[in-house]
Amino acid sequence: MKISLRSRIFISCAILIALFGYILGWSNLLEIRNIEVSGIKGAHTLTEKLVIKKSGIKRGDKLARVNSGTVSRALQQLPEIKKVSINRKPLHSVEIAITLRKIDLAIGLPSGRFLLGDASGITFEEVAQAPRGVPVLTGDRRFLADAMSIYASLPHKLQKQVGVIDLPSRASISLQLRGGLTIFWGGTDDPEAKLSVLAALLAAPENKRARFIDIATPLSPTVR
Repeated sequence: MKISLRSRIFISCAILIALFGYILGWSNLLEIRNIEVSGIKGAHTLTEKLVIKKSGIKRGDKLARVNSGTVSRALQQLPEIKKVSINRKPLHSVEIAITLRKIDLAIGLPSGRFLLGDASGITFEEVAQAPRGVPVLTGDRRFLADAMSIYASLPHKLQKQVGVIDLPSRASISLQLRGGLTIFWGGTDDPEAKLSVLAALLAAPENKRARFIDIATPLSPTVR
């Protein structure tokens, strides 16, 4: 039976695709020989060995058969990891690129130690001393999101002065500045009004020695 030119082209293409698929997925030509880890410099809880082990990627695996989604989900079980990218580098290397969570806060513990975490409240290490420049949260951790919402609304200059954010309840959050001033913020309502009143109070010469400012009700603040 005579095979048409179109059929011969189709068969040839099918053979080439099958051969290419075999080379990518099964042959030793593209097997993994080098596993690189980037982005963990300065990490508190991660090592290259731990990342490679948790990723499930092994030397000898086929480069094309590495499932980026599976690797990412496995590594994001490590709390300090925020994001993972898998970069294949032909012919024999794969890079695991890590994005770390920032240390945005330290949560005070009854033991006197601190849990380091990011703005979302995910914690990843317990330490004896809070890092400099990072606000310490005390009180009820259920209101952590409220505290970080207030903190995020502050001007950068004021953020740098916040030493402690106290959370006795959702409606009575206070900020303790490193200079000794306590700002009783209250709840998360009316942030713009509170910031406007606070800026005016801080700028007033008569308040330079103030140790307590209450702006929970911005229309009737108190200073002492």
